[in-house]
Amino acid sequence: MMATVDKVCQVMAEIAPLRLAEQWDNVGLLVGDRRAEVRRVMTCLTITPDVIDEAISSKADIIVTHHPLPFRPMSKLTTDTIPSELVWRLAGAKIAVYSAHTAFDSSATGINQFWAESLGLSSIEPMTPNDDDPKVGNGRVGMVTKPTRFDDLALEAKRIAGVKEVRLVGDVDAQVHKIGVACGSGGSFLATAKRRGCSVLITGEATFHVCLEARSMNIGLVLVGHYGSERFAMDRLAERLSDELDLECWSSRVECDPLTILGH
Repeated sequence: MMATVDKVCQVMAEIAPLRLAEQWDNVGLLVGDRRAEVRRVMTCLTITPDVIDEAISSKADIIVTHHPLPFRPMSKLTTDTIPSELVWRLAGAKIAVYSAHTAFDSSATGINQFWAESLGLSSIEPMTPNDDDPKVGNGRVGMVTKPTRFDDLALEAKRIAGVKEVRLVGDVDAQVHKIGVACGSGGSFLATAKRRGCSVLITGEATFHVCLEARSMNIGLVLVGHYGSERFAMDRLAERLSDELDLECWSSRVECDPLTILGH
């Protein structure tokens, strides 16, 4: 049976039910014709001009992106702003766009669950469970299965994220027990992680003041970068979509972290 944009939407809705998305988020099919045929699917973290160039040259029919485009309402569709120019290019190339964003963060097989499983944690559960389904929700918490030092945990997070460096708050020699995970800009989960008894919160990025709060609260922070905390999951998503749809699916080969690390 021919795959369609709507079929991709259905599969994504099973992977990341849109009811799990935050109210402020913009998720689901954002650009495209549900009836259009799909032969090739590309995943990415964020749609950029380079990503669109790749999608066009590789003849992708739909981009499944983590970060929504458009994110905010557009009153005009022109090339006067970057977001509207990108949407204009996608529409002109007849490339559909789907985003699950915070629904994928919170789903039972989403990014935070990937993190908890990749870290080998036990007794994994959402940091803030969903009222209707306690198996899903914001973030994840879990227990380490063997004696673990804070610095060793940080190095393992660095490996999983595939980044060159991580930033830490806390005593690198400390033993850690219960771990909290919140991908992306997860500093707002610090108080919840502390309340849940976490020794450490692993996230992408946090503000300076959140870092000071973490030190005052005696909870460790591991910051792997926003890109690093989420990008690896797009590779896994492409693999799953390939299996589910029996189509050519790949994760963007040109996407990269916009931040560059200058040598020490």
